[in-house]
Amino acid sequence: MKASSIIPSVVVLATMIFSGVFSHTFLNNLIIDGKDTGTGRCIRPVTGMKTMFVLNPSSVDIRCRPGNQSPNETDICPVKAGSEIGVEWHHDTGGPTDRVISESHRGPCLVYMARMDQPIAGAVWFKIYEEGYNSKTKQWCTDKIRASHGVLNITIPANIQSGNYLLRTEIIALHEAQKKGYAQFYPNCAQVNVVGGGSAKPQGYKIPGIYTADDPGIFVNYRKDPTGYVIPGPPVYVPGNVKVEMFYTSSAGN
Repeated sequence: MKASSIIPSVVVLATMIFSGVFSHTFLNNLIIDGKDTGTGRCIRPVTGMKTMFVLNPSSVDIRCRPGNQSPNETDICPVKAGSEIGVEWHHDTGGPTDRVISESHRGPCLVYMARMDQPIAGAVWFKIYEEGYNSKTKQWCTDKIRASHGVLNITIPANIQSGNYLLRTEIIALHEAQKKGYAQFYPNCAQVNVVGGGSAKPQGYKIPGIYTADDPGIFVNYRKDPTGYVIPGPPVYVPGNVKVEMFYTSSAGN
């Protein structure tokens, strides 16, 4: 092999490693009843570089990033139905100087759930939280979590069935999303046991399957007009609604 063919590959690899360490993010811990569960506890491990993103929304890696999908390798943290918990992202150690995610990596935050007693490849995932661009504060959700040292507070739906669930957190970085296939997905899955729930079983969707590379919230130049940004995926489940309407996906990019 010629040296000239090796050099570009080395440069690309070095760039990915550098950016993976200094720009990207991962789910570090949960905050339940005001207490930090500890780094990595109840979070399914990622194989390889834990800060590395997923580019293909049709890949199975979009579910929880590459890793060990066995629930036996991870604790399950109890949470109360209807309670507020914190999910905390970092790109390094979680110390006071941790940048959480690069300032350039702006985009939405999303959270899904799925019962663990069902095949996670099926239509079992429902969205419980989303936040994109706030036109009043002129901030993206990523700006918000950077300001809060990585913490985003979400509410577990009060009326869902009790039981063990995967809690899938996700950040989508849009800094290169004006090029089709370049939006960066940062999903992670935690395991929680919901107690004190009700009888609701929200309508589920498949992951992969909730996004396409052409969706207007994924193939987008958000710098043109962030106020018009459309958060991708199904609608957020609202407690009291046993089913939610099917979501709209567009085949036209920006």
